[in-house]
Amino acid sequence: MQAKTRSRGVFWRVAGITIAVLAVVGAVVAYRIRQRLPPELMQDIRAGIAARNAPDADARFQKYLEGRYGSQADPANQQKAFLDFFNVDHIRALQLMVKHSPESQRQANINASAKWVEQYRQSLSPQARADLSVRLQSPAGRAMLQKATAQYNSQDVQYRGQTAPVISQLLKTIGSLQ
Repeated sequence: MQAKTRSRGVFWRVAGITIAVLAVVGAVVAYRIRQRLPPELMQDIRAGIAARNAPDADARFQKYLEGRYGSQADPANQQKAFLDFFNVDHIRALQLMVKHSPESQRQANINASAKWVEQYRQSLSPQARADLSVRLQSPAGRAMLQKATAQYNSQDVQYRGQTAPVISQLLKTIGSLQ
């Protein structure tokens, strides 16, 4: 009887140590994964989750933008949202969001994004247009555009095809600033 009690005690000690080791390993793995994620990803995911139940794609995208950047009535927030289309980490985050969005909503969400870029371009005041032009034509702006182009071109062909309306509107906007 004492041998049985001793073997149970050993079993529970080993089980406890194993659980503790697995918990520590799990925490380290989770920490390492979180370090590798782009910082923008969590902000994008939070904003996307908050917007996911909006009734239509335009409302979803507007709610996403407001959750991510703040009120879109503020031109500074609009410009930040526009410029983030050229942020490499944001491009990666958007690709993940598109990949994991409901297939029935995917293209509508992409089209809503393209429509927003078009409306942003059309709403730019002459001064805002000039400021944006200076920013994008600066050495830092050109480097940002080159990195964004390289990141976009590294995406798979299917994704690039789906997001062509957004890219078209982004290129039109850049072209209109020349």
